Amino acid sequence: MTTTGLRPLGTVLAQPEPGLTADDFLLRARALRDHLRAEQEATERRTFYSQETHDLLRRNGFYRMLQPRTFGGYELRVSEFYQVVVEIARGCPSTGWCLALGSGHVLPFASLFGPDVQTGAMGADGHFIAPHRMVPSVRAVPHADGWELTGTWSYNSGAPYSTHALGTVALPPGEEGAPRFGIAVVPRSGYAVLDDWGDILGLRGTGSPSLRMENAVVPYGNVREVDGQDPLWAEPVGAALHGNPMYGGRFGGFFFGETLAVAAGIGHAMLDEYRSALLEKAPMWNPHGVRADDAQYQEWYGEACSLLDAAEAVLWRMGELYHAFCEREARGEGRFGPVDDLRLTSLGAQGDRYVTEAMDLLVRTGGSSALRQGARTERYWRDFSAYRTHPATMARPLTARRFAAADLASGRPEAPRGAAPDEARAHHP
Repeated sequence: MTTTGLRPLGTVLAQPEPGLTADDFLLRARALRDHLRAEQEATERRTFYSQETHDLLRRNGFYRMLQPRTFGGYELRVSEFYQVVVEIARGCPSTGWCLALGSGHVLPFASLFGPDVQTGAMGADGHFIAPHRMVPSVRAVPHADGWELTGTWSYNSGAPYSTHALGTVALPPGEEGAPRFGIAVVPRSGYAVLDDWGDILGLRGTGSPSLRMENAVVPYGNVREVDGQDPLWAEPVGAALHGNPMYGGRFGGFFFGETLAVAAGIGHAMLDEYRSALLEKAPMWNPHGVRADDAQYQEWYGEACSLLDAAEAVLWRMGELYHAFCEREARGEGRFGPVDDLRLTSLGAQGDRYVTEAMDLLVRTGGSSALRQGARTERYWRDFSAYRTHPATMARPLTARRFAAADLASGRPEAPRGAAPDEARAHHP
């Protein structure tokens, strides 16, 4: 599938609330914080957020943040989307993760699939939630009506309220038995949501169960063959369909940014609790006064703040570079290639390092009572520990080397610098 002959779709659906901006979403996310914190324990026990929370997120437009305006979405910039995810995760890490990975995958969907497939998925009411699984544990074979899918995708964050599922499928082998893979989009009627999530250390409420397909048939256009060297990439068509270069990129770095945004939100949530303790508790070595007046605690607090600010600066830079790469390609000045995607993942790894240092500092200096069972800080530490087991964070030591090797071998000129952060919007009160 190529962009040749494709025309912009125009407006299929109007926005439910015309003109919502990133600032509106940030304000709404902060307004939900008390509700999300009150729901944390129940969300963890249920293994996904409540119907009430889902209704609040849907009514306030959060599922449409990255969705094309064509289908009633708001087309926030990726950097803005990351900021909103930080704020939601600051209220509840599990909810932030589930929202990010459920709503964010409209970006690759709207980029990779043809107009008929997109209209079929989003054209009725614009509501679209889809987890995305990279492991090709589902087999796709030709069928008279398209493709027949059989297998199970595990770790599908966002599945409980999903309308569709995205994932990598194994296609019939090519010449000389060469493996072939594709990305499939499957409607909710084509898979069963299994009850197999929630027995891990943290992030238990992320709604990440397995999805099972038994001879599910989807139309031919619902599967796109991917580049054998990049299982996340096929020639994008979304920039031409939606008139926006952001629907023409690669997605490894974008996915890394989604999880990093949740990690930054966990860091801010832990810092909120740490700050409250500083204003209420006496120093361990001095029974008089409060920790907020003690120089040592001031130093620790200030360092943690700076580390989290650095992580958010990385997130903003990742998002803006994504757009710079997309826009460069739209101008015909160079492809958004694998080296660019590796640059984003390598940058994200540095943001992960900042958040990890901040969390370690806050836990080490917060006192053992901060990890008492049932305390919010204990849940945040468990959630962050679970985040640290994600494949994206485990690959951190490799990302800089892989980017450097690819970049130096390419002989290309320096990549674009992108836009500078908007300090007012980046601020988190």
